Amino acid sequence: MAKVPVTARPHTFYIRPAPGWLYECYKEVAKVISTPFQKYKFEPKAVMLKSTVKVSRCDWRQGLEILLRLTTAHDVEWLILESKCRQWSEVDAILKRVPWEEVLADKNNPVHVTSDIFRGFTTGSAKLRENFCKIGGVTHVSEGATIRFKVELRDEMLRILVSLAGEPLYKRGYKTKLVATAPLPEHQAASMVRWILSGLKSDQKIGTVFVPFAGSGTLGFESHLVFSDSAPGSFSRQFACELFPVTPKPTIEFLKRKLKEKWQSQASPKIIFNEINEEALKILNENAQEILAPGKWETFPGDMFELKPNFTEEGSVLVLLNPPYGNRLGKNTAIGNLYEKLGRYVRHLIDAHPGKIVGGCICPDETSWKRFLSGLNISDTQTHHFSHGGEDMRLVRWFSE
Repeated sequence: MAKVPVTARPHTFYIRPAPGWLYECYKEVAKVISTPFQKYKFEPKAVMLKSTVKVSRCDWRQGLEILLRLTTAHDVEWLILESKCRQWSEVDAILKRVPWEEVLADKNNPVHVTSDIFRGFTTGSAKLRENFCKIGGVTHVSEGATIRFKVELRDEMLRILVSLAGEPLYKRGYKTKLVATAPLPEHQAASMVRWILSGLKSDQKIGTVFVPFAGSGTLGFESHLVFSDSAPGSFSRQFACELFPVTPKPTIEFLKRKLKEKWQSQASPKIIFNEINEEALKILNENAQEILAPGKWETFPGDMFELKPNFTEEGSVLVLLNPPYGNRLGKNTAIGNLYEKLGRYVRHLIDAHPGKIVGGCICPDETSWKRFLSGLNISDTQTHHFSHGGEDMRLVRWFSE
């Protein structure tokens, strides 16, 4: 019996969110599914699991659209094989059913294989990877492979997945140059912006985005992604699925073209960047000139505490704060003092622009969080905890009184 083509059968995808942002990722997945760029054969269903979002009964082409449109995800993994496996003796027979021809155009190119075994099997995960590679005739490398597999034995089920992204999705490809220290990955920044905006009133429109401590521009660029309803597929980076023999090139080209058009939308708020470091400011300007339209952004050099910005655009102002901490802060600066001073600065902006200043601030520990709130002195705030670099971070959001 002939095998049903990939594009004619439903599929399952697992989406890994930015650490600590599972619900925001789930909401974004649900939005992408409910607003497809074209018609598909199946109606997918998204459910939120313990650490991932599972999308089942999904058209293969819609899986590609989900990949290219997500801003809050680390990766999208395609489930290429799933089978009951009660004992080790069954493993090899199942591995022989892997549809290599759908994923690998050339088995001479090395791949990366992550393997895990959970409960009930005494054999180690290294043996599982070894058998997978031997039966498939592929070579595993720890670094440098574009095609990345995951093989796992869990609850008497053998699952094999392959990454559609290859490199993590936070590697957008929109920066020509980077600052030496980039403290906030792009998918974390996008999640931060989305969470803050989710608390706005329905009639409150943002006219300006103000980004102090701008660095190489991540928070500003990610805010433009969110407001323009664009995504990583807008830019020049390659995704692993583009190398799969079964991937329809016209679909990829259509999705990228659609997302690029959205990125170039003129309806998004103006972005005002502030950066005190001259080298970082130079890099920021070069990055912004490459990807943002003239007149839609501006940079203010110098110490933010000495700035008196005059927000002339209509609508509210979204303030996005990722202040320095750790090595960025320096040895001779008390973190509590800085964050309390920053809270007072935001409070001054709120008093100077009644009803217009909303935003969020990342705080790296309990002390900085309390001191920021003390300086801000607003009763209506919310705090979201997320993980970055293995540390528990706090994002405070506030809305104008």
